[in-house]
Amino acid sequence: MSEHFILSLNTTVPFILLAALGMFLKWRGMIGEKFVTQGNKVIFYFGIPATIFYRIHDANLTNVMDVRFLSFNVIWLIVFFLAVWLAAAKLMRDKSSVSSFVNSAYRSSLSVVAPPLLILMFEAHPDPDVLPKGLLAVSVLLIISYTTASVLFAVCDTKSKNNAVLGVLISVAKNPIVIGVVLALLFNVLGLSLPTFATNTVRPLGNIVMPLAMICVGANLKFKGLDAKFKYVIISSVVKLFLMPVAAVAVALLFGFRGNDLTIIMILNALPMAVGAYVMQAELGGDTYIGSSVLMITMTCSALTLTLFIFLFRVAGFLV
Repeated sequence: MSEHFILSLNTTVPFILLAALGMFLKWRGMIGEKFVTQGNKVIFYFGIPATIFYRIHDANLTNVMDVRFLSFNVIWLIVFFLAVWLAAAKLMRDKSSVSSFVNSAYRSSLSVVAPPLLILMFEAHPDPDVLPKGLLAVSVLLIISYTTASVLFAVCDTKSKNNAVLGVLISVAKNPIVIGVVLALLFNVLGLSLPTFATNTVRPLGNIVMPLAMICVGANLKFKGLDAKFKYVIISSVVKLFLMPVAAVAVALLFGFRGNDLTIIMILNALPMAVGAYVMQAELGGDTYIGSSVLMITMTCSALTLTLFIFLFRVAGFLV
């Protein structure tokens, strides 16, 4: 049991320490808002696309392109999103906060936390297709989560209604992560390979994602105090950290998923709220108090909850 717990801590504690380093550097004045903004741009536009491209462009697509696995993750995300939206629309008294509550409750940190966590867990795995399979699922779910959130704000918030459909299409097409996936699949299907100098550039570029991302996340964490909406913050955080992963694993078990597939499903649903989800709330007229508070709580607590889930999966024999 202690061995499983130590292995689980080794997976998640680096994220806490790097985020804590970001908080310390911000507190000491060694980095500021400009560093965080620029760092996030480097990660989003170069680091994550490079990671995904490098892992997928020469992967065995016969094994990586698991239609059943991808379909389950996509359908599950859409169903969970609609269920939370319906429940919030019916039960929340403050209708102006529905979009931010839902956005915070189901948007996982697929672009910042998921890739480095999957790499940390599966980079040395005996099956070389496990990591590319997980990263491909991350890429597909990024498109789905971004699109569903755009629809959510288009319906709930007037600021984003004017060009909802066109805006969604343009944003998805311009997303650098989507471009990275498309290029990787094209290289793979056409049998193209990168020259050595390009490989030696792309690979280290992808390696900066985890440390830089978590330093920026730690430096970006803010808490704006308590107000009447704090109950929405707590409920949204509980939904994100507990209800979403537990329900996903339960449904996945019913559909026969086991082993690494089940572990990846758990991880993708147990992630903290996405930093980009908060940015989207601010840009599209959402409730920034709910967004920033849920982001802080889930980023802080997910290290413990992810450790717990990974520990339980190791004990149960699902993580192989």
